[in-house]
Amino acid sequence: MADQRRRAEGVAIRAAVLLISSAPCANLALWGGRVVHGLRFIAAAAEAALAEPDSSPVAPWHAGMSPAHPVMGSTAPESSAAVAPVGGEPVPRTDRILVLAPSVMMGTFGDQDVAARLNLCGPSPDTGRWVSVAFGGWVSPVGAALARAAAITFAERHPTPDLLGLGSGWLLLQMEIAEAVVRTERACVLLDTADSTALLSGGSQD
Repeated sequence: MADQRRRAEGVAIRAAVLLISSAPCANLALWGGRVVHGLRFIAAAAEAALAEPDSSPVAPWHAGMSPAHPVMGSTAPESSAAVAPVGGEPVPRTDRILVLAPSVMMGTFGDQDVAARLNLCGPSPDTGRWVSVAFGGWVSPVGAALARAAAITFAERHPTPDLLGLGSGWLLLQMEIAEAVVRTERACVLLDTADSTALLSGGSQD
């Protein structure tokens, strides 16, 4: 039974990695109930996003509660299924997500990051079976001084003219990842921070 569970979790992780690299968009749910659908995103390294100093507030959920888990009150274990490399090739480590959002969202942010959940789901590119991924963490606008470098990174996957509208119709958000939940019809895998960022990279933190 344990071996079957590990195999199911391994299949779920591989499906999640492939979905993250191919999904065209995701939904962003902000603490407080606001949900924005159909946002383009990329996984990015901190240096690529030119992250500003960490100003993440204390999480507004109780200790042990998982912000990524869709059922509030569920708890994430201290450790979870390890994220194994996919494809055998080394990949750059990524630890956050960049999101292109309409500029009307700027009014959502004050002087602190906002707790959020990024959700994406769809058929796995390799098997066609449904998989969903929910990342929990904190989101904030990319500062004006850092937006150009972040936009260049973003354009590698999404070469959209909307990036020319940064500061007017569009803005870039960066999400620092705390944890993730991967679901398939056969598995539900809760990942801690290290395994969640490894999931973005498609490789192992070891």
